[in-house]
Amino acid sequence: MNHIKLVENGGSLSESDLQLIAGSELVFQMMRNRLVVVTDNSDIDWSGLTDDLLGLYHIRTLDRSKQVYQVWFEIEADIKRFKQNLMVGKLSDTAHTES
Repeated sequence: MNHIKLVENGGSLSESDLQLIAGSELVFQMMRNRLVVVTDNSDIDWSGLTDDLLGLYHIRTLDRSKQVYQVWFEIEADIKRFKQNLMVGKLSDTAHTES
């Protein structure tokens, strides 16, 4: 029997996806909607941070040793959602560490 696992990929674009759409209006739009994420935690919950995003997004590692990432968004409103998800995650972590 084959063991098959489905992984939800949502609106995440890979590097090869970006190559396929290079030069398109979508790429230029995403280049205008970018954030840089710097963390001291190597175990980032990207799926939690990208919950409820409406458009496409891409996460690129800028410096793995310093844990610096760039996140591209198709829709500007998704930046706000990403920040909200980050804040909820921080509050959740704070609540767990204070217990």
